[in-house]
Amino acid sequence: MWPTLVSIPIGGGIGVHSYGLLVGLGFAVAILRLRRRGRRLGFDGGRLLDFAFWCLVAGLAGSRLAYVAVNAGAFWRACFDPAGAGGRLAGGCLAPLRFWEGGLVFYGGAAAAAAVAVWFCRKERWSFARLGDAAAPSLALGHVFGRLGCLLAGCCFGAPCAAPWSLAFPPGSVAFDDLHAAGALGWGAIHTMPLHPTQLYEALGELAIFGVLVLLERRQDRIAAPAPAGHVLLAYVASYAGLRFVVELFRGDAARGHLLTWTSPRLAAALGLPAEQPLLLSTSQLASLVALALVAAVAYRRRRSQQSRDAR
Repeated sequence: MWPTLVSIPIGGGIGVHSYGLLVGLGFAVAILRLRRRGRRLGFDGGRLLDFAFWCLVAGLAGSRLAYVAVNAGAFWRACFDPAGAGGRLAGGCLAPLRFWEGGLVFYGGAAAAAAVAVWFCRKERWSFARLGDAAAPSLALGHVFGRLGCLLAGCCFGAPCAAPWSLAFPPGSVAFDDLHAAGALGWGAIHTMPLHPTQLYEALGELAIFGVLVLLERRQDRIAAPAPAGHVLLAYVASYAGLRFVVELFRGDAARGHLLTWTSPRLAAALGLPAEQPLLLSTSQLASLVALALVAAVAYRRRRSQQSRDAR
C-alpha cells in the first residue's frame, strides 16, 4: 500500500497522502457529475456548485467529528498521554485535524451534508427530493474513490482472512500500526496477517450501486409517467445501508466502535472470519438499520398517499 504517494522536500518534507488525494478526487468527480445531471433537471449550475461547496465543508467536518467522537479515548491519549497512544495518532492535540491521513465516518458526513442540503433547498426553494435524485449517483461514484483511498492508507481494514484475495499491509499503514499497537503482530513482523479487503468490498459495492442508479435515472428519463421525485435517492440510501451493514461483518479495525458485542463462532466460520469476531453491533451497523427504517417509513407513506389519490 502507499499511504504517502510522494514527499515534497519543503520544510522537512511535505507528504502527499493517497487517502486525502483520492478523497479529493472523489469529491471532484461527484461534483462534476452532480452539476451535469442537475442542469439537465433544471437546477442552476452555478448555485449547484455553491451547494456542493457547503456540502463538502459540512461532510468533511461531520465525518471527522463522528470519527473523533467514536475514538475519543485514543485522541485524548494522543494529546495528553502520547506514550499511551501507541504511536498511531501523530500530531498530539492536533491529531483530530489530520483527516487527510485517514479517519472519516461516512454516516457522520452524510448527516451533516443532508442538513446543509435541507437548509439550501429551503433557501433556494428547490425540491429536496429532486436534488437528492440528482446527487445520489454522484455520492455513490465519489465514495468509490474514497474507499480506494482507504485501501491505499490501510484504514477501515478487515478481519483476518485465509481467502486467496486477502491483503497484507506493510509498516506505515493504518492497519499495521493499529494491529502492532494492539499486540496482534509478532516481533519483527514485516506486514500484517492476511486481511479481508473490506475497502475493496465496499468500493465494488458502491460501483455496482452507481450502475443501478444510472439505470434508474435513464428509466426515469424514458417513461412517460416517471416515479415521484426521490425514487433514486431512496434506492441509494437503502442499497448503501444494506451494503455497509454486510461489509461491517468483515471489518477488523477497532476504530469503528461497537455498541454491543455479539459473536457466533459457527456463523463466523461460514463467513471465513475468526471465531471470536464480533458480528453485531457496530455504530455503522446501527446507522444502517436506522437508514433502512427511514427508507421503509418514507416508502410506506408515499405508497399510502398514492393509494389515497388513486381512490379519489
